[in-house]
Amino acid sequence: MKHYRPLLLQEIDVRLPGVRVRRLRLNRHLPEVDLLAEHVHPFVQILCYLSGSGLMTASGRTYEIGPASVVFLPPHCMHSFQETPGRRPLFLVLDLDWRGAVKHGFSISRLSLSEASGIKRELAEVTKIPDSSHASCQLLMAASILRILDALLRTAGGLPERQREIPAFVRRFDRLLNQAKTPLPEIAPLAAQMGYQMDYLNRLFKQATGQTLREYRDTQLLRKASRLLREKARVKDVCETLGFLDQNYFARWFKKQTGLQPRAYAEAPPAKAD
Repeated sequence: MKHYRPLLLQEIDVRLPGVRVRRLRLNRHLPEVDLLAEHVHPFVQILCYLSGSGLMTASGRTYEIGPASVVFLPPHCMHSFQETPGRRPLFLVLDLDWRGAVKHGFSISRLSLSEASGIKRELAEVTKIPDSSHASCQLLMAASILRILDALLRTAGGLPERQREIPAFVRRFDRLLNQAKTPLPEIAPLAAQMGYQMDYLNRLFKQATGQTLREYRDTQLLRKASRLLREKARVKDVCETLGFLDQNYFARWFKKQTGLQPRAYAEAPPAKAD
């Protein structure tokens, strides 16, 4: 019997040191279901409840679950969920392979109001990304999912500080990008300004973020452009806001990143549930 309706399903392969994200789902319990019987998974699950409430039984104990609850389930952890009357639970599910999960064990924690709002914003961004196999669309999807994962693991105490900390060179590169006078500054001068050979910094950046310097630059700019276009801003206004002097050049760059012209991207159907 199916217990919930998937509002969003993304099969993904996003990797961090020791962690692989398999898929992201946004589920809502069906009206006729108020009990999920005991079951297990061979992989890690992180559940984030965005609305609704209930009682979760795991490791022989029962816990109250409400909005902003984050549940960390290691592999083969027997658990069940009993819904309480009221609003149907809406919850985010991340399926992971993670080497340290058994040592971490089962846990329940709670997001702050700002963290919960941030996750909802990221989910809204995910649903706006066109359902496309184009590499840049996949990068946008991966970037949003990693931000969601980071927030959930911070709350669950999952990743050691040394794994979660953003390296200083990433933060500095990001500042230089934001301070650049052109929307697409050349990478080599920025690396030199930081005191690095570009090839060496590129390798460090790839290890830390999973992206090259150029991919990171393009992804950050593409996120801004995509958001503005989805907000129905005119292409001309998007160009001016981002600092592009030539609308045709922006259109060519945007199509190279997404496979779509800016206006076609804005009108494309969003990511859908399978």
